[in-house]
Amino acid sequence: MKLIKKFVFFLSLTVLASLISCKSTKTESGETTIFTTDWIESSYSDTDKLGHFFTTPEIGQFSMIEGEFKKSGGYEHSAFGFVFGYTADEKGWLSDYMRFEITTAGNYAAFACKGNTYIDLVEANDKNTAYMYESSAINSGYDSVNKLKIQKIDDKKYDLFINGTKVTTITVPDGFGNSDGVMAFFSVGTKNQEQFPSNPVKVTYRITDSLN
Repeated sequence: MKLIKKFVFFLSLTVLASLISCKSTKTESGETTIFTTDWIESSYSDTDKLGHFFTTPEIGQFSMIEGEFKKSGGYEHSAFGFVFGYTADEKGWLSDYMRFEITTAGNYAAFACKGNTYIDLVEANDKNTAYMYESSAINSGYDSVNKLKIQKIDDKKYDLFINGTKVTTITVPDGFGNSDGVMAFFSVGTKNQEQFPSNPVKVTYRITDSLN
């Protein structure tokens, strides 16, 4: 049994953030493309960004996605990682999605969200709450590099990895998983959690492998 933390997610909105610079290489079959990107830094210090999370443009459709993340500033419990299996409108706003994320405090989570409904995908509960879980696989602390990987098993299941260690297998709830799209994301805490503008949220990431 994983240790459940006492804090839960704050409600979040999604807008588009930084652009991705990538290279692609096709396999011999010509059917699968491997994407890699340079390191990209996202920084947030404006008060109008408090209490939200921000995504990159869509990386692409995937059967496996792997990326490295490093956070150097901001509230230690504000998460970052991948958002996937979502429904997005033409402006990029998400009506439902799944997230796989970590924090610099050494916790991770996997959950689905639709409106004000949260479904914990690590350990089911009936409290409409997604919890954070401690994991020794995480390199905790600021400026630590962590590699997150999502491996699609079938239309309803994914394996989730942190630094090469499988931490859980999730089952897609009914009504989710409407696409194989994936984006990186970064959360910004509330006014009482962040110290803007003196200590901005800074997260650097790169995609290291993606099979489409």
